Amino acid sequence: MSISELRGLLPGVDAASGQRIPAHVAGKLPADTVGAGRVPAGVRLAVTGTARGLRLRLEPGEPTPVPAPTVGDELAIWVGDELVSRVQVTTGTVEVELPDRAPDAVVEIYLPEGKAWRVAGATPLAGELAAAPRGPRWVAYGDSITQGWSVSAPGLAWPSVVARTLGLDLVNLGFAGSARGELPAAVAVAESQADVVTLAWGTNAWSSIPTDPAHIAETMRLFLTAVRQGLPDVPVIVVSPIVRPDAETTPNRFGAGLAQLRTAIEAEVLRFASQHGDARLVLLPGLDLVSADQLVDGVHPGDAGHAAFAKGVAAVMAEALGSQH
Repeated sequence: MSISELRGLLPGVDAASGQRIPAHVAGKLPADTVGAGRVPAGVRLAVTGTARGLRLRLEPGEPTPVPAPTVGDELAIWVGDELVSRVQVTTGTVEVELPDRAPDAVVEIYLPEGKAWRVAGATPLAGELAAAPRGPRWVAYGDSITQGWSVSAPGLAWPSVVARTLGLDLVNLGFAGSARGELPAAVAVAESQADVVTLAWGTNAWSSIPTDPAHIAETMRLFLTAVRQGLPDVPVIVVSPIVRPDAETTPNRFGAGLAQLRTAIEAEVLRFASQHGDARLVLLPGLDLVSADQLVDGVHPGDAGHAAFAKGVAAVMAEALGSQH
């Protein structure tokens, strides 16, 4: 593997495409999902070695439509669980200074989310670098919260935190403003060759394209069916929507509050698991994962909220992965 090979992309997705969604799936998805797929959420380099720096050649693409509004146009450099620096990005060449560390420590360099950047080259400085080993592949499907709204830096979104904690190779399929259980997205998950999957969607089925409890339950049934057709044996963790105070009891155009939609999702997951004897399908109720005071705008968690979300998911995922062995 080249050190310039980007992580966080599904098999077969061209890193130069500026898109996290496979081309054969993107043509069947709503425009807002495809637009959000252009945000390089969770897309990063991952290297180990002794080099004191890294010279990157970056080529900018078009601006992305829905990056997290709280992150800037910077590379975020992580060593293990520590955000060690941020480097402003312009066109051309960027030199990244790397800190003292063990040679086997994993350095992750997250791309800025405001443009679809292409890594045209990567050269180690004053030492050697190699592509970091890959852990088990985790595909995280969800909405803006999975994508990373509204953390202060790439790498702080709850999927990234969980991936570092458990040593997983994260593919973030979070789509701000969308992720309403679209079935082509389920096909992408089913074809992902994932070792573990999370599904965390539902709040945009109250708002952007509203629905009712019966419809969201049926959508979840079909989504799980499609995922299981491609991934019959891997752990699948469904996280129901976190708290959203303005939506809990407020009827949408079809008379459903978010609390009713959440209940319908949870009931369907439990029914599906029981009907199919699916012991590797796990429900994680989302209501209490994040507190209302950890929402920066009444909808999206900030850094503390994402950390709380990650803590809840990591415990359940570690148990689910452990039960495979």
